[in-house]
Amino acid sequence: MMIEYSKKPAVFIVGPTGVGKTHFGFQLANRLGGEIISADSRQMYRYINIGTDKPPQAMREEIPHYFIDILEPDEYYSAGLFGKDVREKIQEIQSRGKIPFIVGGSGLYIRAIIEGFFAETIKDYAVKKKLQEKAKNEGNEDLYKELQKIDSAFAARITLNDTQRIVRGLEVYMVTGVPLTEHWKNKGNSITFTPLIIGLRMNRLELYETINKRVDKMLEQGLIEEVKLLKQKGFSPELNSLQTYGYKETFQYLEGELTIDELKEKIKKRTRNFAKRQITWFKKMKDIIWMDIEKDKDKTLPILLLLIEKYLYTGADKS
Repeated sequence: MMIEYSKKPAVFIVGPTGVGKTHFGFQLANRLGGEIISADSRQMYRYINIGTDKPPQAMREEIPHYFIDILEPDEYYSAGLFGKDVREKIQEIQSRGKIPFIVGGSGLYIRAIIEGFFAETIKDYAVKKKLQEKAKNEGNEDLYKELQKIDSAFAARITLNDTQRIVRGLEVYMVTGVPLTEHWKNKGNSITFTPLIIGLRMNRLELYETINKRVDKMLEQGLIEEVKLLKQKGFSPELNSLQTYGYKETFQYLEGELTIDELKEKIKKRTRNFAKRQITWFKKMKDIIWMDIEKDKDKTLPILLLLIEKYLYTGADKS
């Protein structure tokens, strides 16, 4: 696939949690004159720091990072809005002669950037509030069944526990009479950049070992104290932002539902399962160039640099 020179390139660094996206994204942007856009659906929330493994402040001061700490944990922000806002930010970065590096593992949000979801102007707060109250009082089961009837394609992408997206799917249908997935089909594709998508992967056992060590480190760094602070600020553990692995389990620990050992093992298991789902998602994406990560990351970096430089400066075939 050749570069379309009428479109400026944007480099995507994707892959499962724990594979080293933050490290490589920073190193590549630092060497190639880039700025970084976080494509992590949880790093955008304030106060949710340790469990989301946000880039250290020193990194963020050295190279501009965007879409980190832009929302309160109870604020609404969808993949569609994210995709629209990131496209604008990509153009802004390119206008300064910089290369945008989009770094993260949230597959739906990355897809929203590249493919574009419809502009989310369809809203009815009365309808939304009514649906939210029903979910709170009666649970999600009936609402999810209703969503399956009207938009089975969207329902298949989410789970029974995803209250925010169940409500959103029903809201759009109730306001317009058209399923959310039909709006997506009619969205049109108007990206003004050419994506170079690099997928990072490593041996599965090594990845799981890395994840286990990372969870231990999160707890050492103060994850429990961070969740206590979230409770003190009045943020409900039922918020979509706090259903993230690590936070949901720590809320359970603070309520006395888990021992410290059970907390550690439950976070590790849920994080490994999340990584599996990420791997499955990205395997289905088209045009990803996969890069196997060596234990010695210094050996991988020069290969990535050569790949990107070839793409950026020669227009050569990405293969």
